[in-house]
Amino acid sequence: MAEHNSKKIYGLLGRNISYSLSPAMHNAAFNHFNIPAEYVIFDKEPDELKDFFETEVLTGKISGLNVTVPYKIDVKKMLDEWRTEIDALALLSGAVNTITVTEGRLKGYNTDTPGFLESLKVDAGYRSKPHDGNVFVAGAGGGSRAVCFILAFTYRKLKNIYVYDTEESKSDTLMKNFQNARKEFPDIPDILRVVKQNERENIIKSCDLIVNATPRGTNKGDESPVPSEWLKKGMTVYDLVYARETELVKAAKEKGITAVNGLGMLIAQAAHAFYLWEGKSLIEVNRVMKEKALEELRKRKA
Repeated sequence: MAEHNSKKIYGLLGRNISYSLSPAMHNAAFNHFNIPAEYVIFDKEPDELKDFFETEVLTGKISGLNVTVPYKIDVKKMLDEWRTEIDALALLSGAVNTITVTEGRLKGYNTDTPGFLESLKVDAGYRSKPHDGNVFVAGAGGGSRAVCFILAFTYRKLKNIYVYDTEESKSDTLMKNFQNARKEFPDIPDILRVVKQNERENIIKSCDLIVNATPRGTNKGDESPVPSEWLKKGMTVYDLVYARETELVKAAKEKGITAVNGLGMLIAQAAHAFYLWEGKSLIEVNRVMKEKALEELRKRKA
């Protein structure tokens, strides 16, 4: 890729991510603003990460990077080891999904946090004023961190944010990270709770917001992370999966529950990343990216 000296290279770092809409969205924005740049996918194995950063990113061959599953937390740790500057929201959540590269200097950001919050309010109509409800989050990976931390930071009167992951170690790590963040941001309420498998039903039924922050639902036939019989009217369901309408979203809609997928979050976080790289209007970038994302999804459905 070094031969494209006049063209800046941006991309998405992850694993098994050929389904991503990010290249189509970002390239549409580059074309719209006549920016000589290209956005590509970097599908890497875990043992390739360090070499990728040293040979491609730190050398300036890549002008900016998005990070997705399963590397948002690993990349944050790597940047910490290199004493790289980290934005407050990435520090708060312990996960990095956007990196800027300026003259070989990196800076890590988390645009998932504002992206999720914007979409939750605009697309799902979730109440924008503080209230005293409960939230259940399925999954404790990088996406979950963005969700949990921005909810706790924004809605100070929430009673509890419950988190469940099939891998208990992930939930424990998330809890430790949350408590460490509270030392830096002491006004964040102590409302994160780790849930055990046998507690899920009663807890989910007590919640007014259900968030799926796992990849479950990406593929047809994936089991829903929340059984449909536990869903109740009055809830809001937000599924971070955007590639298709998941079983969770379908079941919620059948019960008359407000339910949306993660397309709005994907677009909003991408627009924020594009702004960090190129300084273009969030509103205009969001519009261009949304048009392209919907066009691509229509093609895939056809």
